[in-house]
Amino acid sequence: MTPTSAPTRTLIAALLLSLAFCSSALAQDHAVEAVLARLGAKAASITTISSTFVQEKRLSVFDETIVSTGRFLFASPDRLRWEYFTPMAEGFALHGDSGVRWTDMGDTRTKFALRDDPAMNVITRQLLAWATFDRQWLSGEYGISLAAESPVTLKLVPKRKDAAAVLDYLLIEFSPAEDTVRRVEMHDHDGDFTRILFENATVNIPLEDGLFR
Repeated sequence: MTPTSAPTRTLIAALLLSLAFCSSALAQDHAVEAVLARLGAKAASITTISSTFVQEKRLSVFDETIVSTGRFLFASPDRLRWEYFTPMAEGFALHGDSGVRWTDMGDTRTKFALRDDPAMNVITRQLLAWATFDRQWLSGEYGISLAAESPVTLKLVPKRKDAAAVLDYLLIEFSPAEDTVRRVEMHDHDGDFTRILFENATVNIPLEDGLFR
């Protein structure tokens, strides 16, 4: 038997390593696909979501954490209410393609239309995507991997250059029932991050239409 040369052995080892990596990546892809399909099926049965939340924003440059509390409401297919109770009372409500926002600086409520307000369009699109688990939109915006299986936690890396220039990655943790998001973490490149913990979530309860106007 002719001895295998060192370069040949190196090539074989590299090929085996490559095959092992591809096999591992393929298994990860299948795992992610199974989880995403399951989350999509859960979301399809959700008509309303009502939840309180605690938001923690960590600013490394100031070495402090800013804490806010608030409430999140969703009614299928396109109604939202996101409001802060502390440290300031402010928020917005969306009904279809238009909405209203307010602050505790006064009683003024300002109407807006998504087509004329790019910032609100981005914010509401993100919230609706997670409430409805719009898989097609999410996959177009982010590279999605499975960070943990129990509880299901997804890691999302932005694909668009403008988003990637600001945001490093997102972590999204789902409730044990996998019907609502329980934790969101937004990590910036500079070490700052925002964590939102959703609490007391209830689904499929009647919500008055006036809450979204």
